[in-house]
Amino acid sequence: MKKLSVVLCILSVATWGCGHVDQTKAKALVVSLIQKIDSDKYDETSAYYTDEFNAGESLSVRIAKYKELQDAFGNVVSMQCIAVKDSTDPDDRPIVKLMYRVKHTKLTSLEAYNVVSQNGDYKVEEQDVNKE
Repeated sequence: MKKLSVVLCILSVATWGCGHVDQTKAKALVVSLIQKIDSDKYDETSAYYTDEFNAGESLSVRIAKYKELQDAFGNVVSMQCIAVKDSTDPDDRPIVKLMYRVKHTKLTSLEAYNVVSQNGDYKVEEQDVNKE
């Protein structure tokens, strides 16, 4: 019985550790994505998104949106993470919600990102960009 308790403890700790999205890694992913978009490396951005996000629209449609946003906001001057929240999505998967204030040459945006673990990598599941 004692062995069973030890095994259950180990399994519960292992499961909890696997289900956690590391905030530092999630932030690094988002910063890298913002930098890719800002440097016009649009064709490299698909690697940052979940399979479902990529299936939701073609890369050419996404590139058109990136260009439209860059025309409206300008290039990135600075970015600051202003909120971080560990949560779960409707499918009961661990998720980190990040909010960034991004100063551009023309306007400032508030950008929300939901980061999940997919196939061992962190990916953006949702992205929302609005004028501050």
